[in-house]
Amino acid sequence: MEKFGKALAVTGISSLIFTTTALAQSTSQSTLKIITPQENQTIYGDKIPVLFAVENFEIVDYQTNPTAKSGQGHIHLWLDDPNPTAQSAQKIIEDTQTLANVAYGQHTIRTELVANNHSSLKPPVITTVKFKNAPISSPAPAATSGFDKKTALVILVVVSLVIVAAWWYTKEEDEVPTQKTMPKTKPTAKKKIRSKRRK
Repeated sequence: MEKFGKALAVTGISSLIFTTTALAQSTSQSTLKIITPQENQTIYGDKIPVLFAVENFEIVDYQTNPTAKSGQGHIHLWLDDPNPTAQSAQKIIEDTQTLANVAYGQHTIRTELVANNHSSLKPPVITTVKFKNAPISSPAPAATSGFDKKTALVILVVVSLVIVAAWWYTKEEDEVPTQKTMPKTKPTAKKKIRSKRRK
């Protein structure tokens, strides 16, 4: 019975060590995700921003670090490439990239984490995403304002006529003399004229 208990304990410890090692290997495996563009996303314009999420892997410049080193490297990116090779890939050394002058339509981005010497990791870490891009267009007619150019012109003419009429009306008021603005005459002069006539 003691032998059975020891064997059971050794088996339990061995399986615990094996499970812990397997979990450690699975959690330390490198991952690569494309955050932008998302699957089936429509991007407007011919410039496509690409954003990556990389875990358990250090992105470095392969030109300054040419020797393969475990846990570091860079990203290879292919846009609509049916036969991707290390030579045809765009070499990415950051977690962002902008693709310029991308023709409008459906596209596929394929990316892979690679070592500094451009060799694939073991196992390979590859991800793809399909997206679409379209030209930037003006807003649809339903989204435009409530009146067109003719209506705006009519409103402008009416407002102009109101302003001119208001100016004309105030101009006429200014020209009509009022009691306050009439020149005062000397009453003494009038009296003298009347008195001369009576004589």
